[in-house]
Amino acid sequence: MSGSAHWNAMYEKPPEEIPWEIETAPRDLSDLVENKIVLPGRALDLGCGTGHYSMYLAEHGFDVTGVDFSENALASARKEAAKRALAITFLQGDVRGLTAMFPEPFDFILEYSLLHHISPDDLPPYTAQLPSLLAPQGKLLLVCYSEKDEAATGQNSRSGKYGNAMYYRTADEIRKAHSGLQELQYGETRLGKRRQHAGHFFLFQRKAGTT
Repeated sequence: MSGSAHWNAMYEKPPEEIPWEIETAPRDLSDLVENKIVLPGRALDLGCGTGHYSMYLAEHGFDVTGVDFSENALASARKEAAKRALAITFLQGDVRGLTAMFPEPFDFILEYSLLHHISPDDLPPYTAQLPSLLAPQGKLLLVCYSEKDEAATGQNSRSGKYGNAMYYRTADEIRKAHSGLQELQYGETRLGKRRQHAGHFFLFQRKAGTT
């Protein structure tokens, strides 16, 4: 997983040059919220960037905390949230150390376009945190690139356009990595400004009886 210096440099670019800088909430998220499959509560937006999806959740009644590696991204997020009078907590942090950051669980975790940046070595400890971060019946929306993405060219990893490593996983690999959670929904989806990337959509829930 690339470090904070890499992501800070990315957020020095104009928004139109950042491929994941998309203001409108994706349908994968908005359908869950607006169809009341995910209800307002404490929400955690992992890899929140400049906070567009955090702000969408806040505008729909969620108490939102956003986490990102890049302080440059978070500065923009805080400025825009203040302009909209939205009370969102934006924190600089490493998603591989979430349990130390958050002693209290969340009702909803959004992990959009993040998992394909997590290395194979970091994946088990990262996903092991998630059950304890969710409240009873808490839900996790996970959307990431799939092995079917054209850019993968049949490989399970490659160096991305901006120099960061990208990891392309199958649905079954993601299921195995998240075996501590209950799968509620799965589907194929598209990501990117032009919806040019093939992706996975998962809705997970904390398993009953887990601590």
